[in-house]
Amino acid sequence: MAYSIEEAKELVIRAGKILVEKGLIARTWGNISARISDEQFVVTPSGLAYETLNPEQIVAVDIADCSYEGNIKPSSEKGIHAEAYRMRPEVNFIIHTHQVMASVLSIEGKDIEVHDDEYKRILGDTVPCAAYGMPSTGKLRKKVAEAVCNYPGSKAVLMKYHGTMCMGKDLENSFEIALALENMAEERYRKACGENKKPPVSIPDYGRSKREGNIFILECGGHTAEYKIDGLPEGAPKAAVLHAEIYKCGNAIHIIHSTEDEVVEASSTGRILKPLLDDLAQIAGVNIKTVKNGFINIKAVAKELKNKNAVLLENEGALCTGITESDAEAVAMVLRKGCAADLYAAALHKTDRLSTADACIQRIIYVKKYSKMKK
Repeated sequence: MAYSIEEAKELVIRAGKILVEKGLIARTWGNISARISDEQFVVTPSGLAYETLNPEQIVAVDIADCSYEGNIKPSSEKGIHAEAYRMRPEVNFIIHTHQVMASVLSIEGKDIEVHDDEYKRILGDTVPCAAYGMPSTGKLRKKVAEAVCNYPGSKAVLMKYHGTMCMGKDLENSFEIALALENMAEERYRKACGENKKPPVSIPDYGRSKREGNIFILECGGHTAEYKIDGLPEGAPKAAVLHAEIYKCGNAIHIIHSTEDEVVEASSTGRILKPLLDDLAQIAGVNIKTVKNGFINIKAVAKELKNKNAVLLENEGALCTGITESDAEAVAMVLRKGCAADLYAAALHKTDRLSTADACIQRIIYVKKYSKMKK
């Protein structure tokens, strides 16, 4: 059941909005496609926000060679979609997500045997894990194709250190697969890690702020106030002093304080958050450090945020920055996932990580290319 091109484009746009609403993706990460014939599918474009897509921006791609017409580039992951449509004639809708718990499970690099009957009905007997390949590369396409080929009954594929691909007969079935996979993954995560273990301390409010020229507006402790970056009043709140220092040292426009359970628990370990998931390296930075006593060591906090978009605050969560508010929230989203991956790796005594070289390359590409495309 291939869709007409008009219906396929509308469904892809609708699916993009659902992905954002359900928190299955951050920024323009992930991609969506729909089959329009045995020879073609339509897919989301590269680097454009899902919330504002229109039908003219959805690109038709040939399954055989991934060629396309027009000036709008299709998703750089079009190849993994083409492989799935080529090998699975029953598949008509695909969503590639970076959903939290399924991505966390991907760090093991192991196939998941499905035992629960309801999950088995939706996902198949096994959810294979494709070996690692950097995003948008021929290596990743090859590894995903191998997983799809070797497990013909599977409806989803994990991609090590990366995310998932969910292959459905239609839009609704693809989301059913994605949500079942996420629920099953969370059950496995909780079994390995237990419930979140927040440190038994009160977390101070580090506030959130927005810069406007040489001033910033700070929301902290239930109060909102405006401050000059270079002229704080005597006795200014500690949060104002910290935010001013961050603005002096970098190009952030928005700062937010993340106190998600996984972030607070990871911050309590004092560990450097080394990359286990590629989107953390891309969006937040490589090797995110933990700073003690953030309100005292303000220069150390600001220094960490000069070339990164996140810093952990021991026992107190993290500060995340961005050019826009949605950028900062995307950083907080992937940071929570990265912290969950770190906790899961510790529970499994897993020591291997995404290589520093790969992580640094992806961070550079993101900062130089995709973040600008988003804007």
